[in-house]
Amino acid sequence: MPDLELKRIQPNRLNPRLRFSKAGLDELAASIKQYGVLEPLVVRPVDGYYEVVVGERRYRAAQQAGLETVPVVVRDYSDEEVMEINLVENVQREDLSAVEKARLCRELRGRWPDRYPTWEHMARRIGVEATTVRTWMRTLGLPEEIQERIAPRDAQRVPEGRIDYQTALRIAEKVKDPERQVELAERLAAEKVPQRLAQEVISRAATAPDREVGQLIEQVAREARPTLAFSHRHYKAILEGHKTQLTRRRPEPDLRAGVVVRAAVTHFADLEIVEVERKRLGAFTAEDAEREGGYTLDELKTRWERQYGAWDPDDAVYLIRFRVDRVL
Repeated sequence: MPDLELKRIQPNRLNPRLRFSKAGLDELAASIKQYGVLEPLVVRPVDGYYEVVVGERRYRAAQQAGLETVPVVVRDYSDEEVMEINLVENVQREDLSAVEKARLCRELRGRWPDRYPTWEHMARRIGVEATTVRTWMRTLGLPEEIQERIAPRDAQRVPEGRIDYQTALRIAEKVKDPERQVELAERLAAEKVPQRLAQEVISRAATAPDREVGQLIEQVAREARPTLAFSHRHYKAILEGHKTQLTRRRPEPDLRAGVVVRAAVTHFADLEIVEVERKRLGAFTAEDAEREGGYTLDELKTRWERQYGAWDPDDAVYLIRFRVDRVL
C-alpha cells in the first residue's frame, strides 16, 4: 500500500454533496495527529495528479493535521463510476437523515435505472433491508417543511427544532391535511415532545382536527405525568396545605425537584415536587412530622409502625416535598 504526498492529491470534484462540520474535522485531525491515517484513501489518477474517490473527510483532516503523506489505494475509475461510488457511500453515512438518504436513492435510480430497477436491488447494493429503503422513500411524500425538520438517523438526541423520522412518518400516516401536518411537526419540534407522547398527540390530532395542537400536547403530557397515590384522609390536608411531604423507602427515579406529578386517590390535583431529600428516620424532626399531615413526631412513628413495621432510627428513607400546582 503506497504512501502519496498530500500535495499531489486533489479533492473530489464530482462530489459537491459532502459537507463537513468543523467539530468533526477537528476531532478527526486530532486523532490523525496521534495515530496517523488508519484507513487508506481511494484515489484515481487524473491529469498528472490524484483525485480522492473515497475518503474525502480523512483527506481534509490529514491536511489539517499537517501530514505530508497519506496511505492510498490507486484505482482507475471513470467519472460515472466515481459519481455512483460517491452516491452509494453517501447513502451509507450515519449522519444523514432518512430524507437525505431517500433523495440519494432516487438520484441513483434516476441516473442508472438498469442497475437499480427496484428498491430491492438498491437495498442489496447499499447493504440494507429493502423495507428500510422503502421507509426512507416514504419521507419524500411529506411537505418540504417537515422534510427539513427530520433529524439525522444517528442522533442520540433529537436536535433542537427537529423531529425523528418515525414521528414524521406517523404524521403522514395519520393526518392527511398538509397544513395540519406542518403544524404538528412544528409544534412537536418546538416543544421537544418525546416520541412516545408525540404518537399519542398525532393520533388525537387526527381524530380531533379542530383541536389546537398546543392543547393536545399539554393534555397528553399531563396525563403521562408520574402519579403519587394518597389515601382519602390526605385529600383535604393536601388541598388545604397541611400535608406537603410524603415519605418513601424508594421513590420512582423520575421524582425530582421541578417535576409535576398527578396526585391521586382519583386524580384530584397536580403537584410540583419541590425537593427530594434522603434522611435517616432517627433524624426526623417535629417539622417533618407536621409536613406529613399535621402529626406530632410520636403520631408519625405510630403510623409508620402500623404501615411499615418497626421504626428503625438507622433506616434511610426519602422525603418528597411538594406544593399544589393545580387543583382539578
